[in-house]
Amino acid sequence: MGIKILSKEDLWCSVLGGAAMATGGGGSAPDYERFSEIIDPHVENGIKFKLEDVSSIPNDEYVFVAAGVGGGLERIKREKYMRRYTSLQDWIKEMDRVFPLPSWAEIPGDEWLTMPHKRMIELRGKEPVAYMPFELSPNNYREFIRAGMQGISVVDAENTGYRAVPEVSLSTLNVVHAPIAPAVVCTSWGDLVVFEKFLSWQRAEDLIRHVAIISGGGCAGMISFTGEWIKKGAVDGSLSLSMRVGKAILDAREKGSDPVEAITKAANGYLLFEGEVAAYTNEGRDSFTWGNSWIKGTGDYEGKTFKLWFQNENQISWIDDKPYVTCPDPFTVVDRETGEGFSNFRAASWTQGRKVAVWGMKAAPAWRTARGLKIYNPKHFGFDIEWKPIEEVVK
Repeated sequence: MGIKILSKEDLWCSVLGGAAMATGGGGSAPDYERFSEIIDPHVENGIKFKLEDVSSIPNDEYVFVAAGVGGGLERIKREKYMRRYTSLQDWIKEMDRVFPLPSWAEIPGDEWLTMPHKRMIELRGKEPVAYMPFELSPNNYREFIRAGMQGISVVDAENTGYRAVPEVSLSTLNVVHAPIAPAVVCTSWGDLVVFEKFLSWQRAEDLIRHVAIISGGGCAGMISFTGEWIKKGAVDGSLSLSMRVGKAILDAREKGSDPVEAITKAANGYLLFEGEVAAYTNEGRDSFTWGNSWIKGTGDYEGKTFKLWFQNENQISWIDDKPYVTCPDPFTVVDRETGEGFSNFRAASWTQGRKVAVWGMKAAPAWRTARGLKIYNPKHFGFDIEWKPIEEVVK
């Protein structure tokens, strides 16, 4: 393929497909109106949205990967660190009354999100040839905007394996021993941190997570990898797959056919459960959103209850309290009639009685290696459950 120029419809398909595949995380998908408000000015300005094959990236050039972290906070931390005003600038000025600012303090403007990119260029000594999303997400279209404004492409890959993940360490590049340092992290308070060395990817996660905790629950960052590492460890073709899934959803809606069947067919996945939302809970803690959802079975699943546990993203599931599909295999709840993927960050979606389906697919091959399963499995989250391949669970 080389480089493919994407249309607005392609990017909208990436939103729909990303939401259907993102295991409840990766942020919340915009509706079409909001998506159009964001994307149309760039289309009108002639910005080209380029998708590039992994194989086209030179081995010695750098691909930049935006790697922010975030989630919810406990009440006491929310009161201390989260803004209570319309703008962060007003909040910082109010904080000055309790924690006086020095004369050299620089209150950040809207440009704070660009700081990691600029600093990473300085550290690497060259511009990136492309961007790559860290994870599969309904918001991957923003990577195309970021890249398009700089005249570069987005690599048709990510490093979490057909899903979103809650921790930086849950990366297929970790599986192949790719170095994560240097990492640049910035906060909306204007702080800029360069991590020059880590013990491990998990140590990087822990350190960056604590920056997020004391910054209102989130922070933005940038890491980078050579084309050689991207070819060794990234999950090739993921973005194209998400667009095919999104296109399948659109086609099913237009034809009045089954969107869930269209999703599973496009992604070579499995229908795991059908029913109605029974309950949903969540709480903010340690810059994560934790919670459970319960689905009361209907049709072939009448009389059964599906439960899932999420840490930002869906990780563990049970049917009638018996372990079912678990991480690293991805599974996502979608609306039964529209194929819309549910976000664990959007409580309003989980209306009691709403008809839903749960579908899943095989984890990326890297996660099924010995090292991959040491990194990402139910025990990582404290569950004494052995991972069993999804294809064996549902057979």
